Amino acid sequence: MSNATIIQTNTDIFIGSDTATSISVGNQIYRVDTKATKLYHIDELVLFCSGDLVFCYNLIELFLKEEVRSANVLRNILLACHHDETVDIVVCEYKGNKSVVTQLSPYNNFELVIYTDIPVGGVNVIAAGIKTKESYDKACELLYKGISVSNIFKEVFDTVSYEGIGGQLSVYRVSENGIQVFLNHQIKEKQSLKRVSPAIFTNHNKQLIVGERIYGKVMMGASLAIEDESGVLKFQGSKGEIFDRDGTLVMKMGLVDENPDTFGLWSFNVVTRVRMDDKTGFAIERASTDTTNHPNGWEKILWADQSDGTLYGYDIVAQNIKIVNNVGDSILDAENNYLNIGGLESIVMDNKLTTLEKMQIITELYKIEAQYKRMLEQADKYMQSDRDAIFDVDAQFFAKTSGNKDLYSTQPLTNAYFALITYMSQYLKVNSTLPLSIDIDDPLTESTSKISDRAEFILKFKNYYDAEKDLRNKIEDAQFYSGLNMGQFYNNVVIGEYGFIALRNDGKYRSVLNATNGLTLQKWENNKWMNKVYASIGSSVYDDGTLIAEDLVAKRLRIETSTGKVLLDAESLSLDFTVLDSIVLDNVIMSPEKIALATQFNNITKQYTELKAEITKYATTVYRDRDSSYYGLDTAKTALVAAGTDLDEKYNTLNAYMIPVFADMNAKTDIINDLNSTRIIFHQVWEDFYKAYEVGRSTLADFLEKSSLQLGRNYNNTVIDGLNGIVVTRGNFMNKTTLNATFGIKIERNDGTAESPAWYKVFYADINGNLFAEDMSTKRLHILDGDLGEAIILNALTGITINGRHGEVIRLNANEGIAINVNDEQRFWIHTDGTLRARKLYISNDDIDPLELPDGSYISRLTVHEVRTLQDDNPQDYVWIRDQSVKLMSGNGAIEDQEKMAIYLDSPAGDLNGIPTIKMGVGSGVGASEVGYIVKDGDAFKLNYLTGGGLKRIWMQRTGYGTEGILIESIGNAVRLNSSTMIRLEVGSSYLEITPTGIKLSASRIDIN
Repeated sequence: MSNATIIQTNTDIFIGSDTATSISVGNQIYRVDTKATKLYHIDELVLFCSGDLVFCYNLIELFLKEEVRSANVLRNILLACHHDETVDIVVCEYKGNKSVVTQLSPYNNFELVIYTDIPVGGVNVIAAGIKTKESYDKACELLYKGISVSNIFKEVFDTVSYEGIGGQLSVYRVSENGIQVFLNHQIKEKQSLKRVSPAIFTNHNKQLIVGERIYGKVMMGASLAIEDESGVLKFQGSKGEIFDRDGTLVMKMGLVDENPDTFGLWSFNVVTRVRMDDKTGFAIERASTDTTNHPNGWEKILWADQSDGTLYGYDIVAQNIKIVNNVGDSILDAENNYLNIGGLESIVMDNKLTTLEKMQIITELYKIEAQYKRMLEQADKYMQSDRDAIFDVDAQFFAKTSGNKDLYSTQPLTNAYFALITYMSQYLKVNSTLPLSIDIDDPLTESTSKISDRAEFILKFKNYYDAEKDLRNKIEDAQFYSGLNMGQFYNNVVIGEYGFIALRNDGKYRSVLNATNGLTLQKWENNKWMNKVYASIGSSVYDDGTLIAEDLVAKRLRIETSTGKVLLDAESLSLDFTVLDSIVLDNVIMSPEKIALATQFNNITKQYTELKAEITKYATTVYRDRDSSYYGLDTAKTALVAAGTDLDEKYNTLNAYMIPVFADMNAKTDIINDLNSTRIIFHQVWEDFYKAYEVGRSTLADFLEKSSLQLGRNYNNTVIDGLNGIVVTRGNFMNKTTLNATFGIKIERNDGTAESPAWYKVFYADINGNLFAEDMSTKRLHILDGDLGEAIILNALTGITINGRHGEVIRLNANEGIAINVNDEQRFWIHTDGTLRARKLYISNDDIDPLELPDGSYISRLTVHEVRTLQDDNPQDYVWIRDQSVKLMSGNGAIEDQEKMAIYLDSPAGDLNGIPTIKMGVGSGVGASEVGYIVKDGDAFKLNYLTGGGLKRIWMQRTGYGTEGILIESIGNAVRLNSSTMIRLEVGSSYLEITPTGIKLSASRIDIN
């Protein structure tokens, strides 16, 4: 037995359960152990599965074998294998940008009960299994107190623990970030716990849960604290706060300050604070002890002036900064190591280096040294490229052999650098070249020096700058050659000569992008890579660029026709309700807010117009442009028309509501006073349109699916797929037709039931052209023989003609009857008048030694369908044996002959329990009147006669049936017993005797009433 407690918001689910296994003996529950698994993390789902232990574990194993796993798939498995076992399932997932909780229980045939669309700021509490009311009440109590989520789960399971709930509490969190283990907690067990003994355990089934009920409630406006190992997120109305793992408040959101109310986002620590709100704008501040200039203890160091957008900052350190003057000339370019020092030409214009000019040169030389070191480091990094490595692209995991090719040399730059420093050492005191060290206090450095060759001076610098530029270009070429680090592993991603390859860690899937394969998703099967999703290039079947996928699931899918018209646009209507709510938060819509609303309204008007046009087109033109329809398409069309009507209504309502708002874009609009409305109604008219749009879009998608061919989809019992070809099944599931390249064409009859079919082929044309049929109707059919030509001819006029190998001809038609000729000589024929003629007739079960009768004829055993004893065409009495009856008739064999008497078994043909019956009389023509019957059934030997006055019968009944041994009855007429001597009725020693002389009664007592 077990309990599951669930706390659900719009975007998060917290689900917790225990590990206790228990059994029930009589009315007492015993604890078995705490080793059970009740929560399962499978793909993007968290499952709570409890009930009969063996059944639950087998159910999860079956679910894991499915390629696609969902709540619907789980329901199909349950419907197939559930046989009254105790089981309860809860499925948690994050789908469609919201949380979804689904319950499956036997009480409603595992119909999906879904909890989703929790309002923003609302909390849904659900409890399933045992002690659900206790856990639900406790969770709600703690939630209203603002207790954190982790402490809520701990207190709930500590409170409800007993023999059926205990062990280890595990809590999962399901959100847009995936599924994480949120909490592990050892449940506090009761001291009086009853535990099971081995003897008791072997005689009872283990139980994980017996589902009493499920409780759930969505709460609005309650304080909520969500906690994990990284910290706590706490909401209280419009206030949001985040605490770090040490419990320190580090961020505020929503209503961040009061007096006046300030909305925005603040993040801070003891040193720095970042504010983005509707009062300050944007600011980065640092803590200050100067309360005179900064009374709030915070000093702005980077902020944007709200009036003109000017950005101010103190103590800025920036990388790759660039400063230009008002005409765009660079003054400083840190990325390219550029500083305008007036130009070397101006420095050496007078062929002298003054002390000040030497200081500028020293600054430039130190910059050149730093630049030189960085260039060498960068050059060494890109000197060799993994693009030159050799890869085994057919291996399951990457394997490569490194290349040793240098893409460039740094020697020219090194030569230019040392040449420059050596040259400058005649004007400056250079203590060391690398690292560069210049003595600025040396007399050589401090004195003015004469430049002997001004061109050489400039050339030394130019040579270095040119060498540096050349090396930088080569590095860039190498980076371009390597691309995104060509051939380098980055989480199993390689870009090289083979193109782009991304390999999953398990070596089972990879993505390839190159000019040979195009874009391909491959799976490792049978020791080689097999294409699963790919864009064809050079295919003989598909045009280049055609995307081919074995299975395709698409979100936000847009399909356009060749003319650019939208066939399907699955993109949801873009409505930001948080923006709408913030606009009407104060019940006033200002002019700037109207502009935002008008933009939103114009966007949705455009999307509404497009969607409405598509709905109208497909509900009318597309729907009618077909030769036939079926039930599913008709239903989809009706739903599409209804969705279009509802979309019109909701849009017209929204349009009418917004007309007063947009009447004057420069004036504010008060929702209460000007519109006579409320924020709730404002939100509702927008939300109603949004829902109607989404319903219309999904209904259109459903119509598109049902109006187009989907492989494997059932269309009025017609299915077309790549495996079975075309399969058409009759509505009662008693017949089906199949057409494919494996069987050819076959028509089958179901000799079983719709639930348990047993298909039998009644018509079959195989792939070799052989035709098999149990029943066939045709106007003309010629069956050809390779030697004889037309061996068998079936014709609507001449009937059936069969030609033999030696002049034999058999004909069967309505003009001749049946005739067998050999070389144009009649041997056997049955004329249309019913006469049978033959040269010689043998009727025997032994063709070799038949029985010869005295008159020369042969007969041994004869079974016929019908026999009449007519001698000529004159009216007469004759015997007619037909339909399991012997009839005595009067007439000449015509249909109006009268049946005077019939002997038959009164039962359906073939029934071995028939009742022997003799019918006598022609009757009066009114029903069975004036007809007598002699019947011997299991109840009596009966003589029945029905006249216009009523029924007369004498029944001699078997022992045990009725109270009379002999029943004589006349309905509507008298019964008369006539004798000339005596009539005596006798029962034991009592009797009534009637004679011509009188009536005598003799009995021990005579009662006369």
